[in-house]
Amino acid sequence: MTGRGKTVARVDIAYVVGLEARGLSPHARRVMESGEITWTEWTNYAMAVRFKAAAMGLPFLPCRSLLGTETLAHSGAMVITCPFTGEKLTALPALYPDVAAIHVHEADRFGNCRLRGTSVADLDLARAAKKLIITCERLIPDEEIRRDPSRTVIPFFCVDAVCEVPFGSYPGNMPYEYFSDEDHLQAWLKAENDLSNFRTFLETFIYGVKDFSEYLHHCGGLDRLQQLRRQELLLSVGDSWK
Repeated sequence: MTGRGKTVARVDIAYVVGLEARGLSPHARRVMESGEITWTEWTNYAMAVRFKAAAMGLPFLPCRSLLGTETLAHSGAMVITCPFTGEKLTALPALYPDVAAIHVHEADRFGNCRLRGTSVADLDLARAAKKLIITCERLIPDEEIRRDPSRTVIPFFCVDAVCEVPFGSYPGNMPYEYFSDEDHLQAWLKAENDLSNFRTFLETFIYGVKDFSEYLHHCGGLDRLQQLRRQELLLSVGDSWK
């Protein structure tokens, strides 16, 4: 899609061109409007329900989302009638990803994971995926996990691989660890406005680096990461006083 060859032919996705308060992704919109790929846009909630159905071992779960939308004509969702109330509901099919990657705060070598803050659909996704890769801010001893097993939210039997990747959520945020790098994200969005500039941006920050550590170095290195840690700390302290 950016000069490195087509890698995706079909995609089910939620909130396809949105980057929250930062605005729309110009390149994602460019690709979606090009007709090069077949796609179905779900809501974030609908995708979460599909993961939950898979995590529960059910073929589908009912909800009220998507009723009256064109998603029903382009997806696997169906309208059903509730046998108890007679009302119309949407049946959302279970979604079992072949591979999922989830970044957590702490994990031991077996894959027992701890998360802080909002997890959205991570816990259901961990149980729905056929293969699960965990990246973590810190790899901790399994003895520490045993001291307080109630903090384990993703158990080892869901996990296939564990990788220690400090700052693995960058340029996004990690609750109570570091804030998102809004300057870098805005630079990313600005570069997307022009395809030639975007290709240069990707060559500089993605294709042209040997690993994630070099990417972090290109984005400001330890100085920038420490700034983001301080920013998140100040926000966390502020929240604790509310």
